[in-house]
Amino acid sequence: MPWICPVCERTFHKANQAHSCELCSVEMHLAGKDENVKSAFRHLMEVVSGFGPLQISPTKHAVIIASRSTFLALKLKKNILDLEFLLSREAYEFPVYKTFRVSKKRVAHFVRIDKPDQIDQQLIAWLKEAFDTVNE
Repeated sequence: MPWICPVCERTFHKANQAHSCELCSVEMHLAGKDENVKSAFRHLMEVVSGFGPLQISPTKHAVIIASRSTFLALKLKKNILDLEFLLSREAYEFPVYKTFRVSKKRVAHFVRIDKPDQIDQQLIAWLKEAFDTVNE
């Protein structure tokens, strides 16, 4: 049964699951960022919105995107957009620059982009796989 944090009202699988209750807005994340980063973020949001129902939670350090559970975190920096997503396997292909196993069934993947045209079919396929992974 899902647990809803009484402070931030986000939904989690486990009661008292560790998280940040410090919510903010997407606009705060976009403020002062390079136009390429803003465009890449908006394009990614359009792409993942097509996957199915989402819960979007802008927290202090990232925009967290969940379906049944979190599958993607977007960290906007001045000139870079960092993506963190979970797959049930390890993908080594570029532009993945780091991975680590977070559980028996999940591997975190890290990708860094700085232009909207870096959101290619491979990256979209990984994000769709991440969405499907949390909805199994």
